[in-house]
Amino acid sequence: MLRRLKSTVVKTTAAGIITVGVVEITTHLPSQGRSSEFYHKMSDSVVTPLLRSLLPPEAAHHLAIECLKRDLAPRYRTSTLERHSLKSSIEPFSEYKNLSFPNCVGLAAGFDKDGVAIRGLFDVGFGFVEIGSVTPLPQPGNPSPRMFRLLEDRGVINRYGFNSVGVDEVERNLKDFRHGLSVPAKDSIEDDVDNSNVVLSSLKHVLQLFKNKITKVVNEPQGLVGINLGKNKTSEDDVADYVKGIKQLGPYADYIVINISSPNTPNLRSLQKSEPLHRLLTAAARQRDELPQKIPLLVKIAPDLTDDDIADIARAVTDCGIDGIVVCNTTVSRPASLVSRNRDEGGGLSGEPLRALSTEIISKMYRLTDGTVPIVGVGGVGCGHD
Repeated sequence: MLRRLKSTVVKTTAAGIITVGVVEITTHLPSQGRSSEFYHKMSDSVVTPLLRSLLPPEAAHHLAIECLKRDLAPRYRTSTLERHSLKSSIEPFSEYKNLSFPNCVGLAAGFDKDGVAIRGLFDVGFGFVEIGSVTPLPQPGNPSPRMFRLLEDRGVINRYGFNSVGVDEVERNLKDFRHGLSVPAKDSIEDDVDNSNVVLSSLKHVLQLFKNKITKVVNEPQGLVGINLGKNKTSEDDVADYVKGIKQLGPYADYIVINISSPNTPNLRSLQKSEPLHRLLTAAARQRDELPQKIPLLVKIAPDLTDDDIADIARAVTDCGIDGIVVCNTTVSRPASLVSRNRDEGGGLSGEPLRALSTEIISKMYRLTDGTVPIVGVGGVGCGHD
């Protein structure tokens, strides 16, 4: 019975992969990477439900990362009209003149925790990708199961608990990514062509121009990389954990985020209180200022805050010279509207049920900072209208 079930699963998965591959080749590639309506319907109505029925949430998460790493995910390609209309990038941090966001839609931390799929995520179309949360030392996070789908509510509950390979491994991953962007095109092709032959010399020149163009396209940065930092669960010095992350990973980041708002690490959210927050942000800003190149420093806050808490954070951000606020992390609250069977699982709730709460906190924080501090909104973004 078990063998028959395994065989059925393998055959079903193989059939799904073959179907996606055929549709991808016939509808995706000829249109410069743009998926046809048929492709979308197949993905949304057939392939995605099939994989959801076969894979638990965390396994699906890992599969998605592997597909992105191996360049198996769809690629977004803008048309000539879109390229023209998207030329004006977004520059929320006026102090950092060279820091431009290609577009306003980014990927929040929590998906690519270890920085292994950055290029693939840019290829999907994100204007910025925030990796992490990264902890100083490797840690496994909470035991499984620790991720739950709320399909009817278009949400997810997770209690990963800062599972991370640690800053050393993430630094290696970031070096590999940055190296891929910085490999220069050679000035000449090394071969044995006799330059006295005019025809071959001309051909060599044309090939070199083509190679330089291809190398430029491949190596051209597609977006900004943010690094989201956390602390180890058993750490006795919270501030030192964040300072270490900034010092070691800051040189590879376009911006840094101090995450003090995950609900899945004991006592982490207590760092949002006025006194420990001032102490942490002051030390973080000081370490950031010692980096070879100064980059924006942001802090990520929780949605489950009182008005007094929000006011304290706004003051601390202003007092400590923090460049921006990420609003917000997952929530431990459970709206009465939830109907999914997993709604009572412990952990942080994200997705569509978080949108209203996130928007409310964004509005409050904007008013408290008089609109002078850039805010990155997170939570419930499911379409262009959101």
